Amino acid sequence: MDFRHFRFVMVILIVVLTIGVGFVTAAGMGRGAVQEVRLDPDPSDTDTEYGRSVAIDGNLVAVGMGGDGAIGSVYVYRHMGPTYVLDEKLAFPEEVSCDCLDAKETEDPEDEFTLCPEFGRTVAIQGDTIFVGARFAPVGEISAGAVYVFKNKGDSWVYTAKIVSPNPEAEDNFGRALAVQGNLLVVTARKEDQTSTDVGGAYVYQYTGREWMYYTKLTASDATSSAYFGQSVAIQGEYLVIGARNADPQGAGGFYLFRRDGAEWVETAKVSPPNGKNNDQYGFCIAMSGNTVVVGARRTDQNSIMKDTGSAFVYTIKDGFPVLVTKLTASDAEASDEFGQSVAFVDDLIAVSAWKDDGKKGSIYLFRMTDGTWTEIGKIQASDGKSGDEFGYSLAALGNRLVTGAHKADFMYKDAGAAYVIPVRL
Repeated sequence: MDFRHFRFVMVILIVVLTIGVGFVTAAGMGRGAVQEVRLDPDPSDTDTEYGRSVAIDGNLVAVGMGGDGAIGSVYVYRHMGPTYVLDEKLAFPEEVSCDCLDAKETEDPEDEFTLCPEFGRTVAIQGDTIFVGARFAPVGEISAGAVYVFKNKGDSWVYTAKIVSPNPEAEDNFGRALAVQGNLLVVTARKEDQTSTDVGGAYVYQYTGREWMYYTKLTASDATSSAYFGQSVAIQGEYLVIGARNADPQGAGGFYLFRRDGAEWVETAKVSPPNGKNNDQYGFCIAMSGNTVVVGARRTDQNSIMKDTGSAFVYTIKDGFPVLVTKLTASDAEASDEFGQSVAFVDDLIAVSAWKDDGKKGSIYLFRMTDGTWTEIGKIQASDGKSGDEFGYSLAALGNRLVTGAHKADFMYKDAGAAYVIPVRL
């Protein structure tokens, strides 16, 4: 028997892929259709919140299923013709604690139990390698977090490495955010304690050709308690940016720019939001393309009545320093939309999600540079979107292909989650 063919047939049987038509309302263009592919989890999967994380590279898409209190998993799809076919489901590669399983049945999953790993809370793809973050993965007897590495070898994905902090501590959230570029991997631990609690840190690893070796640790020059340095991370060329969603002043958040100088990464700037206020969560998400940086601040207020509408800030790096270009907001902003939940670059566009827009149905807004100004040109919603789906919770893009998670969408059961691959053509 041709087992490769058999495996392919089984994949078709257990995965539901729906090609639908979403809608984009574009400035000056009216309401038009965009084709989408909806991805759904295996109906037998007991975890929920598929779409917590997404990643795309080459012809591969990965969707993480690592919600709160979950063991977690990652679905890997391969682009074939007009759709995406399940290549493999990556399961947590270690034995799961009985305490974790028992905790799933309690009202408080953290109460006197070992935490479930939340494998798939973050995911990244580079070529034939997938990196999966599990922020509560066991390291010895503690739930410090880890990153698991899988490589494609022939017909399967093989677990090859577990990356942990050189100084793991309980609930550091190591693996909460990931960025990979060439032979460099950056892993954050946003709740790592230093001189005070939940300061956060980031760890740089280098691939030697055989393994990922710890290289250096990055911290904020003005580290403060509960800053969550490492909430988000992005790398581009010689620059690395790290978001700290609760950093001072005022607890509004901030981001730090590091530049590679020989063998070292040197902090060159800390940027705070203009007119920031407590809990703006500036730095909740971050993306880079060339010398452009986009920073999400999902809980900024538009005014005293319009609370938590959200915004995103665009910077350009000049002479090693980020210069503010503009602040992005939704043209139809409403209170509690949380525009700025996720950000990504889609070709020459900036995509910003508002996961609570339209009764938590969720939306993605598209911006293009026109005559020197970033202008909103479109808004995307799922063709089958419903209130509470939270479409846009996670974002990733490659070229004009946008991938997003709707981690509360219903499938065979409530909050199973869904993901969408959308070719953006505007």
